[in-house]
Amino acid sequence: MSAQPMANHRKSQGSRVEGNRKNRAKNQRDAATAAAPPFGTESKPLPSPSVFNLFDEDGRLDVFRMRKLVYERGTHPSERKIAWKFLFGVYPEKSTAEERWELDQQMISQYQWMKCSWKQRFPWATIMKVNSDLELSLAIEKYDNQQKELEEAKPPTEADIEQSISFQYVNERQFRKALRDIDADIPRTDRNRTFFQREGLMNLLYLRDILVTYVAFHQDIGYCQGMNDFASRFLETLGNETEAFWCFLGYMRRSAWSFTTMGVRRKTQICEELLKHVDPELYNHIESVSKEKLIFCLRWLLLRFQKDLDHPDAVRVLEISALESEKMNFGAWLWLTRKEGEETSAPFTSVERDEITFEVLLCIAVLIQNRKQLLQFQDVNEFFLFAQRLQGRLQLNTLRGEERP
Repeated sequence: MSAQPMANHRKSQGSRVEGNRKNRAKNQRDAATAAAPPFGTESKPLPSPSVFNLFDEDGRLDVFRMRKLVYERGTHPSERKIAWKFLFGVYPEKSTAEERWELDQQMISQYQWMKCSWKQRFPWATIMKVNSDLELSLAIEKYDNQQKELEEAKPPTEADIEQSISFQYVNERQFRKALRDIDADIPRTDRNRTFFQREGLMNLLYLRDILVTYVAFHQDIGYCQGMNDFASRFLETLGNETEAFWCFLGYMRRSAWSFTTMGVRRKTQICEELLKHVDPELYNHIESVSKEKLIFCLRWLLLRFQKDLDHPDAVRVLEISALESEKMNFGAWLWLTRKEGEETSAPFTSVERDEITFEVLLCIAVLIQNRKQLLQFQDVNEFFLFAQRLQGRLQLNTLRGEERP
């Protein structure tokens, strides 16, 4: 072949590669745009500007503008499948569409290997056992048959079995305890949500696989009550087990400390310090009635109000928490910045700026806006009953005045 035809051939080949690259980027954007919102989500028109308009021709996202959009208005249900993977650290910020496609394939393979590893090591843990729950028992039977069909269609290879050897050094006693706790929480996870009802009961078993896979490979953290509420939010929002697992993992990398005893105590202490500054009268009254002070706010802080807000508001809080960076979060900025835009010095020195997270501010807002009622309590149990009554009744944008009757 002469030099000129050779050059033309290389040029043509390069054009095809470039064309394929651009087509892949376009196809990923189109697929994300056309994807139906997860089951049960509210149908709203896509806002403008949309997250989908923030990609360049190679599929790179303008992450700063995306974060700004999320902070100002939240995400549309159809945007979350792509936006959340950036928000929760699954996708690298400057990744192209082609790089993300390759990463997706790797994550699918990795998750399947991780799940296969603990199921091979602990076959007795594969099937969930329940008592007095006929609907869930039928879902478990259906799930078991489905998994057997998948294994028959694609049995584990020798390479899979060899890779699973690295999982042999797991603390079985610790694994059993985590599994008991997970199996106790799964049956009562979001059963009021359509996503987990009737045919959707199978989703509880996918949720279980996500949690068991996580604790099997993160025994230093283990399982804590409340993790199921976050994992279920990812599963319902993304509608895909693998994607939900990796987003949950990204969330836990940033928030695992909050589930520790020290983390819980610290967050409660931060709320006490902040309330003492903004409303000394209310703080002194609560302290005089309850030695544990704001312990009744524990669920709000640990679960970031996921049990106390309706689904759209709970998703909004989760997104805002994802925007909070390690150095300086939006919650701290809101506290330190006046309405006029002037910054003021920190009101106290015992709390670092980045510790004033959004759920801490939200907790203080709930207390202050119900202060008249709280000031009347003379028994510690009244505070716990107050917090219990608010479950599922708070609204993020209407937190004002007294508790609704």
